[in-house]
Amino acid sequence: MSTTHDAPMRFHITLLDSVITTCQTTGWEEAPISDSVGSLKITRVRTTRTFAGRLTGKGLAEYVMVYREAPPGVTDPHQMTAKYVGIMVFKGTLDGGEEGEAHFTVDGLYDGTATAKLVVDEKTCGGGLKGLKGEASYGWDAEKKELVIGLDGIKLEK
Repeated sequence: MSTTHDAPMRFHITLLDSVITTCQTTGWEEAPISDSVGSLKITRVRTTRTFAGRLTGKGLAEYVMVYREAPPGVTDPHQMTAKYVGIMVFKGTLDGGEEGEAHFTVDGLYDGTATAKLVVDEKTCGGGLKGLKGEASYGWDAEKKELVIGLDGIKLEK
């Protein structure tokens, strides 16, 4: 069974020396990868995002999630923990500069809040984002509906 979230979610993102950007998740689709292999639930998630502010453009992320064994009686996936890995792609501009594309690998954990490490794949960045380097982290609080990305380790070298 596939899960789709229709309600938009808004996030606040902090990038590149306190660059403030708002990110709205415009789509979330989650579907099982396999019902027959192993005892844990494994899903594939695809999200689409719109960025506004100093970082403006569109984003796409795809994750594989492995839900860990739930405590007895817990069936709500928002109360379970999951490990996820994937790729996040951003296409747009930084500070109104030339449009570019940046790709990040994502290694995260959901345990009531989502946290992840993001690493720029330097060889796949182009256009106005060519030269983007480094790694970052993000944290998302479901209650506050905020995604904060701290890209202190990220730099744009021209």
